[in-house]
Amino acid sequence: MDFERSERQKQVQASARAFAEGVIEPEAREFDEKGLFPWDSFRKMGREGFLGLTVPGAFGGGDGGATEYSLLCEEIARASAAYIHNGHYQTEKMIIHHGSKAQQEEFLPKLSRGEYLAATAISEPGVGSSFSGMVSRARKEGDFYILDGLKVHINDAAEARVINFFAMAPKGLTVFLVDPKTAGFSIVEKMDPIGLRASPVYSFRLEEYRIPESRRIGAEGDGARVFFSAFNHSRIGNASCLLGIAGGAIEKAVDFAKQRKAGKQWVTDFQGIRWMIAEMSTRLEAGTLLRDKAAWMEDQGKDPARETSMAKLLAGEISVEIVSQAIQVTGSHGCYRNTPYERYFRDAKALCIAGGTLEVMKNNIARQILG
Repeated sequence: MDFERSERQKQVQASARAFAEGVIEPEAREFDEKGLFPWDSFRKMGREGFLGLTVPGAFGGGDGGATEYSLLCEEIARASAAYIHNGHYQTEKMIIHHGSKAQQEEFLPKLSRGEYLAATAISEPGVGSSFSGMVSRARKEGDFYILDGLKVHINDAAEARVINFFAMAPKGLTVFLVDPKTAGFSIVEKMDPIGLRASPVYSFRLEEYRIPESRRIGAEGDGARVFFSAFNHSRIGNASCLLGIAGGAIEKAVDFAKQRKAGKQWVTDFQGIRWMIAEMSTRLEAGTLLRDKAAWMEDQGKDPARETSMAKLLAGEISVEIVSQAIQVTGSHGCYRNTPYERYFRDAKALCIAGGTLEVMKNNIARQILG
């Protein structure tokens, strides 16, 4: 068992950390407060190779695996988890695994370079992690489909150039690559989330939206397979963002404590503070190891469904807890909005919901164990 990172993985990690510290951290608070999409930084991420990290080289990507992706997400999230646009990476994975050659050639290079932003549209007013109650419909008319449906809680819907839209077709759940600039698409509402605010959230509607059959991903009725080809990978990203938040909170709290005195004693001399830091660091290491196993399994071609759910569950629980403890370490100094802790806390809570709640992760784990 070798815990050493490869040279490629170290390079990705170092590049992502430098980008997070030099580009994202100085602007993260502003974009969070305004709830705006950070277009300049998004395009820079494309030029750095971050957006196409796991896309095959034949389509302009970096040929990276789940481990490289996990390190990218973790490092970026230390500055702001909102800059990891999960719907973008999910769409790439769906096209890689189930897209036609024409779809791969058209979309993957543009997604990799940051010319296009992609989003994922599953949630509806009565549908979250379960597809069974999905109301959005797709009916066939010759070589076209007509799509109708209302989607909610969709990150980047107004900014995206392509949205993978889940709907019920005659043969079952099906996925389509929707162009928001085409007639029949309309934004219903820009929402006001507590976290991940630099990845704006919308509800939108498709009404009599006409789309060619060539924009369907995979076969009609193949929606669940298309979904799962991306969402184990996505959960690794979710877990990694949560670990990045936790790691950033610990790092900043420790740096503060090392420079702070209470009376004549350094804060780090107090046993209570030392134990708190030891506990936070131990939990973070445990979460990281579980995430690493999940990423390794995907890279080895094994089924990581149980491990990715475990990784997100543990990362979600410890991230919220660690940010709270980091505020305790810094005392009143950590209780202001001009510190990163309150944004860390909000983003961590949002990530515990997005992409499948922690309760859904528990159900997934139990299903894998008990059948």
